[in-house]
Amino acid sequence: MPKWRLPPAAHAAALMVWAATPAAADDVEMSVRWLGLVPEFSTADGAFRIRPRGRLQFDVSATEDSRFELRNRAGTEVRSALVGVEGDLKPLTYSVLVDFSNHTTNFRNAYLAWRGPTPVGDLELSFGNRLTERSMEGSGSSETAPFLERNVVATAIVPLKGSYGMGVTSRLYGRNWHLAAQVAGDDINDPDITRDTVTTSLRGHWNPVATKDLAVHLGAWGFHENFSDRVNRLSRNTFWGGQHFNDALQVSLGLVERPRSADAVGLELGAFGRRAWSLMEYGQRDIAARPSHVVVRAWAAEAGMTLTDDRPPYGRRGGVFVRQAPAAPLSRGGPGAVEISGRWEHLDNTDAPLGGLGDAVTVGLTWRPEEWLRLTMNASRWSLEQRTGGFTGEDDGESVTTRLQLSF
Repeated sequence: MPKWRLPPAAHAAALMVWAATPAAADDVEMSVRWLGLVPEFSTADGAFRIRPRGRLQFDVSATEDSRFELRNRAGTEVRSALVGVEGDLKPLTYSVLVDFSNHTTNFRNAYLAWRGPTPVGDLELSFGNRLTERSMEGSGSSETAPFLERNVVATAIVPLKGSYGMGVTSRLYGRNWHLAAQVAGDDINDPDITRDTVTTSLRGHWNPVATKDLAVHLGAWGFHENFSDRVNRLSRNTFWGGQHFNDALQVSLGLVERPRSADAVGLELGAFGRRAWSLMEYGQRDIAARPSHVVVRAWAAEAGMTLTDDRPPYGRRGGVFVRQAPAAPLSRGGPGAVEISGRWEHLDNTDAPLGGLGDAVTVGLTWRPEEWLRLTMNASRWSLEQRTGGFTGEDDGESVTTRLQLSF
């Protein structure tokens, strides 16, 4: 009989959860409360808490009107299938999340954190693998982003290690501001890619206006990378047209030979009102190589409005998008939350040898009948120019993607 074995990342996650769970004792009183679809278990004194986490994103996507027939594709994709746990082991908190997507198994969060007050604000220190704060859309979960895919600033201005970092992360929260810093090393999922490369990042936000019906958002971020001698070249493709299914529809960075270091900066400006919101983001990455110097630039402008009596899903504490809880969910006889949105984005990789260029306009419609359930449709009109690969030259077309998302 063949033996079934857990993938390495899932096996490690199970061991971490087992090690973090205290032994049962007869004199410990446990309570259970339901958070949407899942139970949360905790002791009466609050010293121990655990809850399961999960996410399923199922996409249906189609692209047409490209002059390359291989780009005119339609199909389905499991964009994300995530499982894990999070909770408290006072004075620590923990999170272990494993994502099954792109035919691979990857750790997302896998950390222990300590939280406590300081004279200037609440401090959080964490050790392990954690999301790197970088742009407003890139600093929050993909399940809370207003569109199906994060904007181009979050997806293209990315360090070699990716969106997550294995290292030390600190966050300091004030009344209407926060600062986050991270020092990260090897990629926990594929350490050979980034071995001996160190990335230092910083992000902060401030709400100069923070009333009941209006929040103005100002943010800035940056990161610095010191590449090891193992990194001989940089190459990155960015999915385009507001979708992730079509591998033929991407903007290429080309090849940057013998990179030594890279510095990135970004700016955020947004306003979030009673039912409407707007956001502009800009980011650029300067790559120092031998002998060339390459600058990648990206920007995005987007806005949205709820058609129901629901506020935009903006979290003032961390300056990120958060999960929206409908004021009148379907389970209580209401319509749920309905939002329309639009985005214009631009990516310029042409400073790199054989780098590409892309523009896209996307409109979206989102219906969230419950906090844990979301249906979204995005339609994009895109154009791009490639100077390498099998789709060289200028091209344009349309892409439509629909997603069913279940998250808890």
